[in-house]
Amino acid sequence: MDLFPRFVHLLALALLVPFAALAQVAETAPLKLRIPVTSDGHANYFVRLLEESLKSIQQPYQIEYVKDIPARRMWSMLGSGDINLFYGMQSTDKRRSKQLVEVRNDLTNGLIGQRVLLIRRSDTDVFSRVQSVADLKATGLIAGFGAGWRDTKVWKAADLPLYEHAAPWPTIYGMVAAGNRHVDYLPRGVNEVLEEARQHPELVVEKRLLLVYPGDFAFYLSSSAAGYRPVIERALRAAEASGLKARLLADAFGADVKALGLKRRMRLHLAAPKD
Repeated sequence: MDLFPRFVHLLALALLVPFAALAQVAETAPLKLRIPVTSDGHANYFVRLLEESLKSIQQPYQIEYVKDIPARRMWSMLGSGDINLFYGMQSTDKRRSKQLVEVRNDLTNGLIGQRVLLIRRSDTDVFSRVQSVADLKATGLIAGFGAGWRDTKVWKAADLPLYEHAAPWPTIYGMVAAGNRHVDYLPRGVNEVLEEARQHPELVVEKRLLLVYPGDFAFYLSSSAAGYRPVIERALRAAEASGLKARLLADAFGADVKALGLKRRMRLHLAAPKD
């Protein structure tokens, strides 16, 4: 009997077993994430979606939360690897794509691309006469955004007046309310506008208009955490297939979105920004 081929076969099997075990360990090794969050709760849905999605595929993870970093600093920290996951508006900016890794999933199913306005109560009649983007431009009223936000490109493309706020974002609400600070209204996502109105009763939610353009949030990873993208994408796909994502969206935003009465609002469509 020729024992050599059998010996080679058994040796190969013996070598493969440790490699298979190592692969299994690597597949289930915890994701080690360092994520910025804010005390105002804006990150709650995104954090819950990430955690529940990873749990749904039995993927271990460890998360360190870093609180209340200014938004512009978050992006630089993500680029340097001081944090390794953050959520932000999707972008085709080539400079960002070289530094960061986008996890391919629309995190709010398009809710953030539907905008309702926070305005001064005294401007209610002005907005009640707006029937088109041209009418909105004709009011001369100025929209407020954070400096460098992707939304500014939407407003610029439509030739709508805007102001970019470089100071900490919470200071802009008082500026709008004051009426003399060169910013008149805030286009906010339907998933956030009512909560912000509750926090800032000096402003009111405009009741008629819905400004719509393509866009959503995505998770972004630092280049050092690029290897996490496949497993996070798989987890988010599983959350969509199981209905988990829809339930989390409904839990977080369903009541407020329903209260806004989107179907009865006049839709003003704006073009997608070109990065």
